[in-house]
Amino acid sequence: MGSRRGIAVFLAVLILGVTISYALPRFIPRFSLTKRVALLELSGVISYGDSASLLGGGRITPDGVREMVDIVRGDPSFAAVVLVINSPGGSAAASEEIYGILSGLSRDLPVVAYIGEYGASGGYYVALAADEIVASPAALTGSVGAVSILLNYAGLAEKLGVKGETFKSGELKDVGNPWREMTAEERALMQSLIDSSAELFRQRVWEIRGSKIRDWEGVITARPYTGTQALEVGLVDRVGTLDDAVNLARQMAGLPKDAPAEVVRPPAPGLLDLLLGGTPSGVRRVKLSYELLWMWPLPSGLEELAVGPSRLAAPVGG
Repeated sequence: MGSRRGIAVFLAVLILGVTISYALPRFIPRFSLTKRVALLELSGVISYGDSASLLGGGRITPDGVREMVDIVRGDPSFAAVVLVINSPGGSAAASEEIYGILSGLSRDLPVVAYIGEYGASGGYYVALAADEIVASPAALTGSVGAVSILLNYAGLAEKLGVKGETFKSGELKDVGNPWREMTAEERALMQSLIDSSAELFRQRVWEIRGSKIRDWEGVITARPYTGTQALEVGLVDRVGTLDDAVNLARQMAGLPKDAPAEVVRPPAPGLLDLLLGGTPSGVRRVKLSYELLWMWPLPSGLEELAVGPSRLAAPVGG
């Protein structure tokens, strides 16, 4: 009996030690005496944790951005930040949340946004949190607007002899139901949602860059621009490279030209996360039959967009 108890104590101590070894690096920041620039990579589709990635590849989530910002705030050696953006946008709600997180950071440190390939729609929206926006000359930028595209299976279902029965408490409760044609009232409702979402986007752009915009009528068509065109209309402050953005951040923070820049990434899952099957950020969210997106461009294959049997959510662009 004593040997078994000893083995149990040994295993408990071993598990505790391993857990601490994994957990401590997540909570104890690495400090450096050298002032430096933090690079926050924002690459992929903007979404919440379990949302489908409409274009494939990586995702930018509010939880992931918040973790990176916490790392920067917890390390006094970071004197400036460069947001390295490569995103066509995505969820309007997630974009707004990320914008709020980054705006808080820009009140504490100089923040420069660098748009490499895509900084469109929601990708541009989060860039608005920066003090200065730098874009690659060929980067696709702008697309200030919103869209939601719904698939409708009514015609196909009729040919196949498939019928769906819906029981609802209100006339507009099942707006977006793919098994029947939309009514004029439902179309008006969906358009009002899109208009409201797009108006929020436009107000934010005007609030932050209104004094710099030189072609507002063009901007509100939701068209995309190249980086060079975006500079001409006032959506960005300059065109250049990532090095140019880092140098600008150094200047804004009063750092020497050779001040190092370091990529900041969310902490890797700890042992407890792996044992318990994830973190709170992995909590599943309710999926709607439609979604408001700040996103551009439209993926080439419509089947890539299907998020469930009842919807097709598509990018912003017009």
